[in-house]
Amino acid sequence: MRFTTAAALFAGAAVAAPSPAIAVPTAPTAQDVKIIGINAIGSGCPAGHAYVTLDATGTIFDVAFDQYYASVGPGNVPADARKNCRISINLQFNQGLQFSIVETRFQGYASLAAGQTGTCRAGYTFAGDSSQEVVFQKNIVAPHEDNYNMLAGVGIESWTKCGGSTAILNVNSEVRITPVTSPNKGLMTVDSFDGNVHVVFKTNWRKC
Repeated sequence: MRFTTAAALFAGAAVAAPSPAIAVPTAPTAQDVKIIGINAIGSGCPAGHAYVTLDATGTIFDVAFDQYYASVGPGNVPADARKNCRISINLQFNQGLQFSIVETRFQGYASLAAGQTGTCRAGYTFAGDSSQEVVFQKNIVAPHEDNYNMLAGVGIESWTKCGGSTAILNVNSEVRITPVTSPNKGLMTVDSFDGNVHVVFKTNWRKC
């Protein structure tokens, strides 16, 4: 009788015991990703003409250019009609996490005469995974004389591979005007009217 009662009490205690808590992953914070280096190379961003500003968290930055523009017309040669710049962003992050670029923005100015078309183009790839390139392009048809914006990457997920703690994001951009020869002057920049272009990156994380 005593044995039966003890067994019953034990069974009741086992049923009443709370189930173990399920661990909830901690949401990544600004400390989970850092930009540890930015390089720019190309005809539109020669050495000393790409200016990088990085915020305190190391996750948002601006790049300003002062020689990134295409031009056609009197006094120009065909090579002036296209300029390019590749920005390589070296990122460091915790292992076991992936991230995607979700918002970027280019700002510029275009002054185009009749018959001319200006184009700003940017392709985004992680080094070693060029098959996943995401391309954005903005075409401006003349006549046009105004600032412009090109928003890119909104809602796009380009995931880095799992298992590592660093990745290089390459932004291959260019600005061009067609036709490459013209009797009229044409200009298209990838800087704002005051000479700045902003490429703003945010991150969206998921577990590997």
